[in-house]
Amino acid sequence: MQSPRLRTRARRGQALVLFAMTLLLLTLMVLMTLGFGVRAKERVEIQMAADAAAYSQAVATARTFNGIAVMNRAQVAHMVAMAGTQALISHSSQVYAAHRVVCPGDIQPQEWHDADMAAGQQVQQLQGKAGSLYRAGLQIYARLLTDHVAGQNLALRIAQAANPELQATPEGAAKAFSELNGSNEVPEHGALMDAMRGGGVACGVGSGAVCPVGGAGRASLNATMGSLGWTWVHNRPGGSAGFGSGVAANNPGFQHYNSAAAMDSSTYMTVSGRNSWGHDHGRSVVPTQCRSQPPVPALASDAWVMSDERQTHEDQHVYGARLPPGQAAENGEPVHESHTLGECVTCPGIWPFSIAYNVAEVDRGAANHYGQPKLYTLLHRDYASAQRRNNPDPWNLFFRFRYFNEAQHTEFDNASPLGRVRPTGREDVWRNQVAIAAGIAYYHRPRPAAAGGGWREPPNFLNPFWRATLVSVEGSVDDRPMESLSRAGFTDHAAVLRRLRQEGFRGGGPIRGND
Repeated sequence: MQSPRLRTRARRGQALVLFAMTLLLLTLMVLMTLGFGVRAKERVEIQMAADAAAYSQAVATARTFNGIAVMNRAQVAHMVAMAGTQALISHSSQVYAAHRVVCPGDIQPQEWHDADMAAGQQVQQLQGKAGSLYRAGLQIYARLLTDHVAGQNLALRIAQAANPELQATPEGAAKAFSELNGSNEVPEHGALMDAMRGGGVACGVGSGAVCPVGGAGRASLNATMGSLGWTWVHNRPGGSAGFGSGVAANNPGFQHYNSAAAMDSSTYMTVSGRNSWGHDHGRSVVPTQCRSQPPVPALASDAWVMSDERQTHEDQHVYGARLPPGQAAENGEPVHESHTLGECVTCPGIWPFSIAYNVAEVDRGAANHYGQPKLYTLLHRDYASAQRRNNPDPWNLFFRFRYFNEAQHTEFDNASPLGRVRPTGREDVWRNQVAIAAGIAYYHRPRPAAAGGGWREPPNFLNPFWRATLVSVEGSVDDRPMESLSRAGFTDHAAVLRRLRQEGFRGGGPIRGND
């Protein structure tokens, strides 16, 4: 029988064992708490970086659109000035003709010719500057696509500034790029002009928010909007000015009109079918510059001028002092070069193109945000990357077990499933932490409250009222974050999100369809 003293001594150390086990459990709990805290902090970090990148992309887009709108307005101003100068040439031709009848010699032909040629040169310069504005607009739009959107270049810079460990997958730019440019290449002026000569550049549903080649028709529309009507251009109720597109784009020869009255802008005939013109019909001009005779009503009641591109060397300059069609040489120089415009942009055709907003996308309505581009950012953190292995999370366990001999061992890495790094890439949910965010460039020009509020006009590239904000990654007709995740290689993440959708998870937006 054992003595009481021996039994007491045998019970010694039990509290120490219990304390050690309790301390181990407490340590594991603390480590797990710290680990979860680090994960939560990293999740907030990557989401904030994604939000910042998406918003920055939207801001860059809005600023680019505003820049394009300002340049389009400048183009409009140049084209209005072109039309106004043509109208001034027409009116001054009528005034000169009246003086030639009432007081011949008081306005010397050389004086008239010099002023007339100077006006024609001004029109050519305006045309060249309008074309330069179009090129500049293309350049800033291309910079937006290449420097910011393509390859998630802007998102990567922001992510790396937040934490060098964060990555922006280049494939994650697909959605944002298509919202702006569809499936088209980054626009370049020479390639666009070649495409126009070959039959045009399509711009419709699915082509993105931007039409890099608005076309001559849109340019005329823009000019009309910018001028507030042609009477404003020349300030003469009886005259008119404009940009012609005629019915004779394939006319084999130059149409000489028999009278100024027959020169209807809807039937102008030139080789190219594109021209600028000014009219002054049915107005009697009183000569006010006569020095030799008192003013009397003039015999010149009509004046008209039309210019075409330099390649066709066609110009009609008619006023009542000479018989129609008025193609006689002026001051020994061919009349067909007096008011001819500059080089054609896409021959035939003299008008610089403009960057247009894609009306086809606007027409899709609210379900597609009225064509206003939604820009995605997709960031991720690879917990099994070499950088992460070199600088491991101190709260994640990583150690090696050695078996049999020194040459063989296996690793345990708490950052990876099954305690080891599987030979997988972006598709592994456990290995990659992913954040997705979306910003939108939207058009905002509200009516004043005194006018009843509401929206004043749809999105356009004529007024610089583009802004930016963050929006849900879901909600529009083709907003599918699962598709963006899949295209970027995060297939397991996309599958998890699809399963959540099937279970009723909305993710901040309505459920549309099966995906």
